Amino acid sequence: MSDYDEITNLMAAYGHIYDEGRLEEWTELFKHGSYTFLGKEFKGKELADWITSVSIRRAAKHINFNIVIRIEGDRATASSDFITAARDAMGVLKADIPEVLWGRYHDVFKKIDGKWCFISRVDEVDNEEAARKIWERMRVNAAVHVNRSADLYK
Repeated sequence: MSDYDEITNLMAAYGHIYDEGRLEEWTELFKHGSYTFLGKEFKGKELADWITSVSIRRAAKHINFNIVIRIEGDRATASSDFITAARDAMGVLKADIPEVLWGRYHDVFKKIDGKWCFISRVDEVDNEEAARKIWERMRVNAAVHVNRSADLYK
């Protein structure tokens, strides 16, 4: 597989893993770096604590597009547009009243031990006020669910 394809797969895995509620695995994507959301940079345990406090399984659906990747040796950068639709406390996407974030990811990658890894992802949200409201609602929903791995569709 080419470096370009490996990086594209890593970018896609970010959304798939988060959307499936595999939060520990999602946090591992940033073990060599950081994730920045609404101007706050998170790393390590702080990232794990934060994402767990605002997330439940199938809390969102990420769509990533307009991807531009630049590779220089064992380092790469990428920018891509995104749309993230939030679900309600029962895990349902509400088409009639969608809660949607959109913006652009700014990524830095490094090839470590033959594998491409996130060094940083900056989540640049275009509708910051809506993002703050959605994340607060998601935090409240997550607080209700003690077992975050529960399948919300059962």
